[in-house]
Amino acid sequence: MQFAWILLLTPIFTTAQCELFKSEIKGVKNNVTLVSQLVDSLQTYAESAAFAAQFNSARTDVRTVELLTGLVLNASDEAVSMASEAQYYSEVCNIAEVKSYTIDAESYAIDARDFANEAFENAKKANSAKNLGDMHYYMRKSLNASREAQKSADDAAYASSIARMSCTHDDAHGIGSDD
Repeated sequence: MQFAWILLLTPIFTTAQCELFKSEIKGVKNNVTLVSQLVDSLQTYAESAAFAAQFNSARTDVRTVELLTGLVLNASDEAVSMASEAQYYSEVCNIAEVKSYTIDAESYAIDARDFANEAFENAKKANSAKNLGDMHYYMRKSLNASREAQKSADDAAYASSIARMSCTHDDAHGIGSDD
């Protein structure tokens, strides 16, 4: 009798775990998409600061870049945390494609976080620079790291979308749905 209950509850448990997975992987996608959007926003300020002719105008742009790269770092940290949780739930899902794309999403999210951290550290150095040359140097490094973070974030968003669509234990939402 107990065995029969286990057999009856297993599909419910698996479906619930897949819903948790879908929720976490959607959070990954949302956070890495935010990373990409924030990098788009900061690029103008970073380019302006990296090539500014006047120290004061460069300093103003550097402060904005430091703030935005801090937000990028926070969003990418959150993406990594959610990707780790999604990785756990993807094991329960037990579909090879889901596991594979979740691993990819986590890997790209980690790369995005590492590049975001590099961008933030260089923005802080640029903000504390005492001359325009050093400010330019650190802003260019920050800008390059931000662009790499954006590339990794875009790759993570793609992998997380495919992973989410590949978890077919609950087809109530349909393929391609973002609900």
